[in-house]
Amino acid sequence: MKVSTSQVFDRATTQMAKQQAKVSEMQTQLATGKQVLRPSDSPEQAALIQRLSTALDRQDVYAGNLDAINSRLGAEEAALMTAEDVMQRVRELAVQANNATLSTGDRKIIASEVSALRDQLLSLANSQDVSGNYVFAGSMVRTKPFAEDASGTLVYQGDQNRMLVDVSDQRQLALNRPGNEVFPSVIRETDGVSERVGFFNVIDDFGAALLSQDSQELQNSLAEVSELTLNLAVSIADVGSRMRIVETQVESLADAKLRYQTLLSGAEDLDYATAITQLTSEIMSLEAGQSSFAKIAQLSLFDYIR
Repeated sequence: MKVSTSQVFDRATTQMAKQQAKVSEMQTQLATGKQVLRPSDSPEQAALIQRLSTALDRQDVYAGNLDAINSRLGAEEAALMTAEDVMQRVRELAVQANNATLSTGDRKIIASEVSALRDQLLSLANSQDVSGNYVFAGSMVRTKPFAEDASGTLVYQGDQNRMLVDVSDQRQLALNRPGNEVFPSVIRETDGVSERVGFFNVIDDFGAALLSQDSQELQNSLAEVSELTLNLAVSIADVGSRMRIVETQVESLADAKLRYQTLLSGAEDLDYATAITQLTSEIMSLEAGQSSFAKIAQLSLFDYIR
């Protein structure tokens, strides 16, 4: 088989062009710090990088959800801690009101304070978060949870829904708690008949008993106010447990994020020490090829027939 001079030149130039392209690609890798410049370079590795990037982005979404839950729980806790203090004062007044030595005037003074405390509790039950959403309205965050109905009775106007948000690939946490669970009603027995009485109606009835001087109703109010106080303590404990769950999930999320970042770095980031060594070797090989080609290009048949 005859090999012409043009074939030798073509092969040499093609080989050097490939070598030059390889050097150029490695220089681009060093400039970007990435192993894979185009999906076509390594489809499997590119797919892995995409999956890891998507998983890492989800961790940021979960972190944002946890921040929202933590902020909402902070607002809930602040309102309930104050509400418990107020209810403790209402209970103290209920104990005091059951003292038989109190005069009618004394009980009217207590009734006036109870009315003010009831209004303070109502304001706390209608608390809003930093976004202006009502904390205790269930999923109806733009509806005031406790307000008077057509008959003038204070009722819960929210719903029973708990808004669940994703905090990991396998877990959801509740963003809220319905107000009628946080400020629950009590069961009242009257002549053998049970009826459910709302949180604020209990306090209103206590104020009415103070003004009517009904000793039996005052005793009943003491028992019901004590139950309301205990229920608020339970609600605070529930908030505390949910906040601890959030703290644990934040730590777990940080570990997961670090794990994904490590995996993504291993799949995507360039090993500079190895890449520089390889680039140096390729450049030396290219320069040697170019030098050899230059010498070969200068040769002709006349060099051998002299």
